Amino acid sequence: MNVCLILNIPARRFPIWHGRRPTHDTSIWKSPLPGGRLNAANGFGSTVPGGSDNTAAGNYSFASGRHARANHDGSFVWADSSDFDFASTVPDGFFVRAVGGVKFVAGIDGSGGQTAGVRCVAGSSAWTTLSDRNSKTNFAAVNSRAVLERLAAIPLQTWNWKSQDASIRHIGPMAQDFFAAFNVGEDERHITTVDADGVALAAIQGLNEKVEVRGQKAECRSWKRRTRS
Repeated sequence: MNVCLILNIPARRFPIWHGRRPTHDTSIWKSPLPGGRLNAANGFGSTVPGGSDNTAAGNYSFASGRHARANHDGSFVWADSSDFDFASTVPDGFFVRAVGGVKFVAGIDGSGGQTAGVRCVAGSSAWTTLSDRNSKTNFAAVNSRAVLERLAAIPLQTWNWKSQDASIRHIGPMAQDFFAAFNVGEDERHITTVDADGVALAAIQGLNEKVEVRGQKAECRSWKRRTRS
């Protein structure tokens, strides 16, 4: 079924400024649709859907929120309610200022509850992965000694991504080697951070177990020497 809804609303009451339209100062309309005031979309194909004091100066750019400055071509800038300018720094970049935190939900249950996703909480510089026991299933024990041995056999190298300058180095295994060794993750081309963390923790437990066994053997040998003497 196709539905077509036509609203006979005067255009000047609900202005939509985009592309090469002039500066959008809608001080006489406090909440127009799409909304906003003191906004400007000067770049070709640029958009400011709402908010206050936003500028989409780059071509094909997007700016919204408060004091967002999409100054580069292809840039997307979302600024929260903080009373400071927040600007793009490179073309084709995605920029978000959200001092209250950022949350991505990648899975829900039948009641709409979150079962997968990540957060960057307010004031943090790291992603927090949902790791609630209630969001997981199909539990299986891990042989930490075996994990340690497999990890020790995986080649580790320094390298750089082809999309970055050769001077920017990284260190770690190849996804294909990691997948072949542990068979975890979605495919053999990616390494999920939660799996890398899990392997590292399991290997530490395996190493601790190995050290404890050696310590027990050393104590046993020492006791035997003492009893013989």
